Amino acid sequence: MTHHAPDGRTLVVNMFRMRPGISPGRFAEFSATIDQPLCLAHPDVVRRFDAYRVGGAAAAELGADIVEVMEVSDWETWVRVRDNDPSLRPVMSGFDELVDPTSVRSSFVVPILGGQ
Repeated sequence: MTHHAPDGRTLVVNMFRMRPGISPGRFAEFSATIDQPLCLAHPDVVRRFDAYRVGGAAAAELGADIVEVMEVSDWETWVRVRDNDPSLRPVMSGFDELVDPTSVRSSFVVPILGGQ
């Protein structure tokens, strides 16, 4: 199954909460120093990766402390690299340590382009 937008991009929005006792600030540090740099070290697969902290009461309303937006060349390829490339083990272990796995939601999105 492919998740490409008409312009060829695969865009996914990930939203999740932290495990009890873990602050969003701790995840922000992990994201800036480990998660984003190691994922972006695979430019043939990860084209863009932005992460955002959800502020204030909006976090409870949204059910997420963090929102990530990723552009990948192909979702299935990304999952294969993410799950099997040894260079991404710190990403996977850090994510597992910090993030409540029951809260993770991923949505494939399609950009609204002018004239469409």
